[in-house]
Amino acid sequence: RLDRDVALKILDPVLAASEEFTSRFNREAKALASMNHPNIVQIYDYGQDDHIYYLVMEYIDGTSLRDIMNTQKVSPETALRYVPQICNALEYAHEQGVVHRDIKPENILIDQKGNLKVADFGLAKMTQSEQQFTHATRTGYVMGTPHYMAPEQFKEMASVDHRADIY
Repeated sequence: RLDRDVALKILDPVLAASEEFTSRFNREAKALASMNHPNIVQIYDYGQDDHIYYLVMEYIDGTSLRDIMNTQKVSPETALRYVPQICNALEYAHEQGVVHRDIKPENILIDQKGNLKVADFGLAKMTQSEQQFTHATRTGYVMGTPHYMAPEQFKEMASVDHRADIY
């Protein structure tokens, strides 16, 4: 209705039957809603219609950093344009009490002009309101992408802080 393109993220109906996954989905929406930064994907709305959970987000006309890395060599000059944008996004998120916990090339989106956006806060830890979300990360479970996880994420997920994103 607003004449703009948006991205819809819909939780798989099989996963929607799990309280753990709906909790993560709601946490992602709240994490994104708590932030307003040019290098973080914006959320416009989220909700549930019947048994369908959805996020309405900013549409990024571009590709992921992973796709770029798979199709071309990233020059040092290009990397030096990307790294500060990632750092700015993470610094802002950390100031807002949000730890992403799954920074990887697939979660870095780059638009047609070379502007970068950090996406997918589905595993985010919200340090300011930790009590609300302790049930979403169970003891003994490792969450994240192993090749990109900081060592402390393997040992004790509850102690993970902003340094894990930087790792």
